[in-house]
Amino acid sequence: MDKENVFLTAKEVSEDFFNGKWGYQKVLRLTRNGVIPAVKKGKSYLYEHSQLTKWVEVNFSKPAQARIKI
Repeated sequence: MDKENVFLTAKEVSEDFFNGKWGYQKVLRLTRNGVIPAVKKGKSYLYEHSQLTKWVEVNFSKPAQARIKI
């Protein structure tokens, strides 16, 4: 299946995309705070797989020490 236009629910993001390392509530909290890219449809959020992949590449590509500004 083409992952370019695949949409995931918050539960799928938690369990499948992050392999259970991030809980469902954490995914929702980060989404509500505008940290994770998502689209709100009704009362639910939808996450585009390709956008999540890009977000992870940008936010997790460098060690934490490299992002510290002195």
